Formats: sequence, C-alpha cells, structure tokens
Amino acid sequence: MKQNPPQARQRSRRQRKKLRIGEFQELAFDVHATLKAELDDAAQERFIDELLLQLILPRGLDFGGGASGGFVAKLGRGSATEADREAVAAWFRARSEVAAVTVSPLQDAWHDGTQYVLTPQA
Repeated sequence: MKQNPPQARQRSRRQRKKLRIGEFQELAFDVHATLKAELDDAAQERFIDELLLQLILPRGLDFGGGASGGFVAKLGRGSATEADREAVAAWFRARSEVAAVTVSPLQDAWHDGTQYVLTPQA
C-alpha cells in the first residue's frame, strides 16, 4: 500500500533519501494481462517461474503478482526503466496463454500524488 509523507517542504538530503522523494524517488509500473483461458495451479506456477527466470531476475527487477499481472519494481534501491516496461510487455505479448497485456506508465513506487515528483533544484 502506497503512503504519502507529510506535505512537501524543505527536507535534508538524509530525509529525502529515507522517504524516497526528490532525487531519491523510485519508479515502477503495473502490468495487467488478460489470459485466453484460466490456468490451473500447475500452469500458473510454470508461467510465473518462467517470468521470473527469463525476465524479472536477469533484469534485476522484483515482481509482486500472479499470472494475470502485478507490480514491477527495481530489486533493492533504484527505478525500473522504460526499457524494463517494454521488455515486460513484449514478454507477455509473446506468450501463447496471453490474449492482451496492458503496462502502466512509470509511476512513483512509494507515494501517490504529484507533490513528490522530482523537480530540478535551482
């Protein structure tokens, strides 16, 4: 569950890092897949294992979800990239089990709202 820190104000570098805001903001994205048919438990497990082994782990990403989609973020600190989004979308599109896939734009992985978007400092 995303949380919002108190309203934006002047914060020290240490506080911005701890809150993952400003130059320490971390980006992630959602992926939603429509399956052609419901998968049994064994098929779902194979599908997720292949996703993790073929794409998520080699790219240094983390995935929370199931066969019909989930949330993709960078493993540890850092942000997912536009290339990561495209690779995830391509992997799902290439699967015979998937009828359609939607990948959200990059978004703040920790906070809702635009008040914490990275802005250049003068």
